[in-house]
Amino acid sequence: MLIQGLRFLSPKEALETLREGAVLLDLRSNELMEMKAFQVPETVHVPHRDLEELWSHLPADRPLLLADSSGVYLREAAHLLLAHGFTQIACLNGGMLAWDQAGLPVATDAEALLHGECPCVLRPRKKRPSDEPAHRGTP
Repeated sequence: MLIQGLRFLSPKEALETLREGAVLLDLRSNELMEMKAFQVPETVHVPHRDLEELWSHLPADRPLLLADSSGVYLREAAHLLLAHGFTQIACLNGGMLAWDQAGLPVATDAEALLHGECPCVLRPRKKRPSDEPAHRGTP
Protein backbone atom coordinates (compact mmCIF):
# COMPACT_ATOMS: atom_id res chain seq x y z
CA MET A 1 0.00 0.00 0.00
CA LEU A 2 1.29 3.47 -0.88
CA ILE A 3 0.43 6.43 1.36
CA GLN A 4 1.85 9.84 0.42
CA GLY A 5 4.52 8.13 -1.66
CA LEU A 6 5.62 5.80 1.18
CA ARG A 7 5.34 2.02 1.01
CA PHE A 8 3.46 0.48 3.95
CA LEU A 9 3.58 -3.28 4.47
CA SER A 10 1.27 -5.53 6.43
CA PRO A 11 2.99 -7.47 9.21
CA LYS A 12 3.14 -10.65 7.09
CA GLU A 13 4.56 -8.73 4.08
CA ALA A 14 7.06 -7.10 6.44
CA LEU A 15 8.21 -10.46 7.81
CA GLU A 16 8.79 -11.74 4.27
CA THR A 17 10.76 -8.59 3.41
CA LEU A 18 12.93 -9.10 6.50
CA ARG A 19 13.52 -12.74 5.60
CA GLU A 20 14.69 -11.55 2.18
CA GLY A 21 17.42 -9.38 3.75
CA ALA A 22 15.87 -6.10 4.86
CA VAL A 23 16.96 -4.64 8.21
CA LEU A 24 14.29 -3.68 10.74
CA LEU A 25 14.80 -0.17 12.11
CA ASP A 26 13.06 -0.17 15.50
CA LEU A 27 12.17 3.42 16.36
CA ARG A 28 10.62 2.70 19.76
CA SER A 29 11.98 3.93 23.08
CA ASN A 30 14.38 1.72 25.04
CA GLU A 31 11.68 0.85 27.58
CA LEU A 32 9.18 -0.28 24.95
CA MET A 33 11.82 -2.27 23.13
CA GLU A 34 12.72 -4.08 26.37
CA MET A 35 9.11 -5.12 26.93
CA LYS A 36 8.64 -6.69 23.50
CA ALA A 37 11.27 -7.10 20.83
CA PHE A 38 10.77 -8.11 17.21
CA GLN A 39 12.27 -11.56 16.69
CA VAL A 40 13.67 -11.09 13.20
CA PRO A 41 17.00 -11.80 11.49
CA GLU A 42 18.44 -8.28 11.93
CA THR A 43 17.32 -5.25 13.91
CA VAL A 44 18.86 -1.82 14.44
CA HIS A 45 17.44 0.19 17.33
CA VAL A 46 17.39 3.97 17.08
CA PRO A 47 14.69 5.71 19.14
CA HIS A 48 12.72 8.07 16.87
CA ARG A 49 13.84 11.10 18.90
CA ASP A 50 17.51 10.24 18.13
CA LEU A 51 17.12 9.49 14.41
CA GLU A 52 18.10 12.99 13.27
CA GLU A 53 21.49 12.55 14.98
CA LEU A 54 22.10 8.87 14.19
CA TRP A 55 20.78 8.33 10.64
CA SER A 56 24.34 8.24 9.25
CA HIS A 57 25.02 5.01 11.19
CA LEU A 58 22.32 3.11 9.29
CA PRO A 59 23.09 0.78 6.38
CA ALA A 60 22.26 2.79 3.24
CA ASP A 61 22.96 -0.16 0.96
CA ARG A 62 20.22 -2.41 2.41
CA PRO A 63 16.43 -2.15 2.46
CA LEU A 64 15.13 -0.70 5.73
CA LEU A 65 11.80 -1.59 7.31
CA LEU A 66 10.77 1.13 9.76
CA ALA A 67 8.74 0.12 12.80
CA ASP A 68 7.51 1.78 15.96
CA SER A 69 4.74 0.97 18.45
CA SER A 70 1.70 1.80 16.33
CA GLY A 71 2.83 3.73 13.25
CA VAL A 72 2.84 7.24 14.71
CA TYR A 73 6.47 8.14 13.86
CA LEU A 74 6.92 6.24 10.60
CA ARG A 75 6.12 8.98 8.09
CA GLU A 76 8.39 11.51 9.79
CA ALA A 77 11.24 8.99 10.03
CA ALA A 78 10.82 7.82 6.43
CA HIS A 79 10.86 11.37 5.07
CA LEU A 80 13.98 12.16 7.10
CA LEU A 81 15.79 9.12 5.68
CA LEU A 82 14.63 9.84 2.14
CA ALA A 83 15.95 13.40 2.49
CA HIS A 84 19.34 11.92 3.42
CA GLY A 85 19.50 9.72 0.33
CA PHE A 86 18.03 6.43 1.53
CA THR A 87 16.02 4.85 -1.27
CA GLN A 88 14.99 1.41 -0.04
CA ILE A 89 12.48 2.21 2.70
CA ALA A 90 9.23 0.58 3.75
CA CYS A 91 7.09 1.04 6.86
CA LEU A 92 5.43 -1.58 9.05
CA ASN A 93 1.76 -0.62 8.95
CA GLY A 94 0.47 -0.60 12.55
CA GLY A 95 3.89 -1.09 14.16
CA MET A 96 4.53 -3.56 16.98
CA LEU A 97 0.82 -3.60 17.88
CA ALA A 98 -0.14 -4.98 14.47
CA TRP A 99 2.89 -7.32 14.40
CA ASP A 100 1.96 -8.79 17.78
CA GLN A 101 -1.75 -9.04 16.90
CA ALA A 102 -0.80 -10.96 13.74
CA GLY A 103 0.94 -13.52 15.96
CA LEU A 104 4.37 -12.88 14.48
CA PRO A 105 7.57 -13.62 16.46
CA VAL A 106 8.28 -11.44 19.50
CA ALA A 107 10.54 -11.82 22.51
CA THR A 108 8.88 -10.66 25.72
CA ASP A 109 10.68 -9.68 28.92
CA ALA A 110 8.17 -10.36 31.72
CA GLU A 111 10.18 -8.20 34.12
CA ALA A 112 9.92 -5.21 31.79
CA LEU A 113 6.17 -5.50 31.17
CA LEU A 114 4.07 -2.84 32.80
CA HIS A 115 1.97 -3.65 35.85
CA GLY A 116 -0.08 -1.74 38.38
CA GLU A 117 -3.59 -0.99 39.52
CA CYS A 118 -4.29 1.97 37.26
CA PRO A 119 -2.97 2.80 33.75
CA CYS A 120 -1.82 6.21 35.01
CA VAL A 121 0.75 4.63 37.36
CA LEU A 122 1.91 1.52 35.46
CA ARG A 123 5.58 0.70 35.92
CA PRO A 124 7.89 -2.11 34.81
CA ARG A 125 8.92 -4.68 37.41
CA LYS A 126 12.50 -4.47 36.14
CA LYS A 127 14.68 -2.10 38.16
CA ARG A 128 17.00 0.24 36.32
CA PRO A 129 19.87 2.16 37.93
CA SER A 130 17.87 5.37 37.45
CA ASP A 131 14.99 3.81 39.45
CA GLU A 132 17.11 3.36 42.55
CA PRO A 133 16.92 6.08 45.18
CA ALA A 134 19.97 8.29 45.31
CA HIS A 135 22.09 7.79 48.41
CA ARG A 136 23.17 10.95 50.13
CA GLY A 137 25.75 11.06 52.84
CA THR A 138 26.92 8.01 54.76
CA PRO A 139 24.55 5.23 55.91
